[in-house]
Amino acid sequence: MSYDDTDDENRLEGLQSSIGVLEKVLESLVFKGVEVKHDFHVVDSDYFPYVLLQFYIDIDKQFKGSPTYDEDYKNVVHEIEHKVEDVLRYAGLSPHGGVGATKQYYAYINNDYVKEVTKNCHDELMNILTNEYNIPYNLLQEYLIMIQLNDNPDYPTDTTILAYSYPLTQGFGTDSRLMDNGIDCDKLSEIVDGIFERNGIPESGFRYQNSICEKNMR
Repeated sequence: MSYDDTDDENRLEGLQSSIGVLEKVLESLVFKGVEVKHDFHVVDSDYFPYVLLQFYIDIDKQFKGSPTYDEDYKNVVHEIEHKVEDVLRYAGLSPHGGVGATKQYYAYINNDYVKEVTKNCHDELMNILTNEYNIPYNLLQEYLIMIQLNDNPDYPTDTTILAYSYPLTQGFGTDSRLMDNGIDCDKLSEIVDGIFERNGIPESGFRYQNSICEKNMR
């Protein structure tokens, strides 16, 4: 579908005007005085132009225990993608395609503290498995056993400290190279839970997920 130059210009001006309204709505109903870095601009695509809503989400501010922890900030950005979607209509915008379309995109900043905590968890897991259970490191790599900070550019709610591994199976049962040393999915998951507890993950209020053996994966 094409538009003449006047229609295009009017559409772009309308979207630019909507950005100004959206800024005020977000400040009043969502941000409420909390600074959430963002950049909104119109993208003139070949089909319908749309508004790109770019947010820069501070990771460390959401982790209780971080020097920069900010409870108000954490509450504001919790499920922010849904809060933004709920107020788009007040600015004549839509989360869907077509006229008034928007796209949300999330980048993550200031994550040094949480990345360090996550690294400590991962290192502790590797040390326990290699030193206490005598599991060769290459076997841990083979089953992608790890703990990492997992971010999602589309859904910040899915940004988590994630413990993950492939199922520990070979043939019809647990890989004997693991089982012979006392490691199966339940034991590995139990070890991860203990690591999370010792590193203060549950008390931090930050999202975390134990998906050892691909459990609880959506």
